[in-house]
Amino acid sequence: MYTDNLITGLLEIGGVDITVIYGDERCREVPYASQVSWLFDPAPPYSMSEIFSMSSRIDFSGYDIFHTPHYVLPYRIPIPAVVTVHDLIHITHPERIWYPSVAKFLIRSAVRRADGVLAVSRHTQSGVQTLTSVAARKVRFVPNAISPRKLAQTGEVAHAEDGAPYLLAIFSNTKPHKGLSDLLTAYRDFREGGSWKSVTPQCPELILAGYGVTDGAASVQGHEGVRVVGALSDEELRETVRGARALIVPSLVEGFCLPAVEAQAVGTPVVCRPVPALLELVTERDTVAESFSVPSLTRALEASMQSASSSRDATPRAHLDLYSCAKVASMVRSEYERILSSRSAR
Repeated sequence: MYTDNLITGLLEIGGVDITVIYGDERCREVPYASQVSWLFDPAPPYSMSEIFSMSSRIDFSGYDIFHTPHYVLPYRIPIPAVVTVHDLIHITHPERIWYPSVAKFLIRSAVRRADGVLAVSRHTQSGVQTLTSVAARKVRFVPNAISPRKLAQTGEVAHAEDGAPYLLAIFSNTKPHKGLSDLLTAYRDFREGGSWKSVTPQCPELILAGYGVTDGAASVQGHEGVRVVGALSDEELRETVRGARALIVPSLVEGFCLPAVEAQAVGTPVVCRPVPALLELVTERDTVAESFSVPSLTRALEASMQSASSSRDATPRAHLDLYSCAKVASMVRSEYERILSSRSAR
């Protein structure tokens, strides 16, 4: 999604000819497919082939800059390079015991060799600077962009009042740091607590969406009021987000959180834990749990329901301009121009 939205923005503002390196034909099933050039390379992401062999398979002589959308920078890239670092989750919340040591090596190596480094949140920016000890000016904050396909034809931004009420959570995966288990427990307690009765005669259903949530579908069985819908089209997801009483983000850590700003953009408040990257995004209409405990998350669900029922104010939108495709693309293009100008001045 990061790459798609960035390319969409760069095409919108113009001034950059784009070639996309791909390894799977499904990558080309995008609206902008005919507006860019495509270059096949078989290396999987994070692979030895990507790190050590890609540069020998590709002729870079016809290109000005190489931008990798994750923290792996192949060796021996002969042109200026830009690296995007989304988060440090492989270090702070590793799934394998060896992840931190490998991730630290790869990030430090990439940051040292890159001409520019983009961090999608100020929290990630600070973390990268601390980890690598590079000059602050080398790591630039450039956030994720909101896909225009998620915003088209939304009409009024306030959430829909018609139909049965529901809460929504979106999962790209169900790794432990995403907090699915905690959410299920918090929702059960919210449902049994009954505070929702002062707002609506029917307890809001909890809908779990996203292409990653089906991996954890088995853990949902037996939880009353919980429904898994899985992956949705852009239009289906847009309308599902717009109709929700709140978008719940139970994550313990995030590098950014694109669903949160997409929800805000269509008028749906956000409920989240006090994750630093999320604290950069929330507004006064959103609800942040007091701590990372499950009871705190339950109380946040209750508070969000009460807040939504007592206020008809639209979600503040001024801050969303920062996350438009054109704005983000302009920031990235400026970084490209800075790097190329610096190189030519040497």
